[in-house]
Amino acid sequence: MPVMIKFYMVVGRDEPYESVIRSVVNEVREKFKGGEKSINATFIRIKPEAVDAALNALNMPENQVPQNLIYLVRSMKQDGVKALPALIINGRKIYEGQLPPPDTVRQTVMGEIMALLAPTQPTPQPTAPQQPPAMQVTTPPTQPQVPTSPETKPTPPPQPQVETPSAEVKPLKTVEERPASTVVAPIQPITVPSGVRVMIGRPNDCRECIYYGANTGTCLLFGYKVTDPSRPPCKS
Repeated sequence: MPVMIKFYMVVGRDEPYESVIRSVVNEVREKFKGGEKSINATFIRIKPEAVDAALNALNMPENQVPQNLIYLVRSMKQDGVKALPALIINGRKIYEGQLPPPDTVRQTVMGEIMALLAPTQPTPQPTAPQQPPAMQVTTPPTQPQVPTSPETKPTPPPQPQVETPSAEVKPLKTVEERPASTVVAPIQPITVPSGVRVMIGRPNDCRECIYYGANTGTCLLFGYKVTDPSRPPCKS
């Protein structure tokens, strides 16, 4: 599953955070270059004069939302965004409203991405050696005493035999660890009305698209009911 980053930002105010997020994405792309995983970043730029209208529209029924804000409002409701700016990573809200300094945001974003891309490394369990069974001592039966003459020496009884079994020790299994790497998909822009510009492409899987409602199984852009997310209706 690719790493999906969405940053709702206000134009003219949140560009330092946009630069920080882009630098982290580029750094991770170089590190996981040629791997199987990917990371997609979408920057939703909202003009200052449209901020209040978009936030107020969150409390309106969908049929009353202005047409030029309907796609933005659908996306914000899907991600649970109620204040700006807001940072979403794989559907989880990381920041909303007042953000910490850019350096802190950079560390947080890097940690979140690396935790999602790092392979799960199982801890090898050593095999305990088998314990040898307790030693068994065979005691010979009591021999009757035979009177001896001065010329005859008594025969000493046989010595008991002690059996010591050998313990089989199995060698420890080794676990071969292979780091997973990632393939990074390019960021492509699209533009929506009223100063809202969305950087996103048309992926081959609805689950990689910001307009796909995972909870309802509906395409928020065209209003389709998606039966198979791996076959997007917009690409049929």
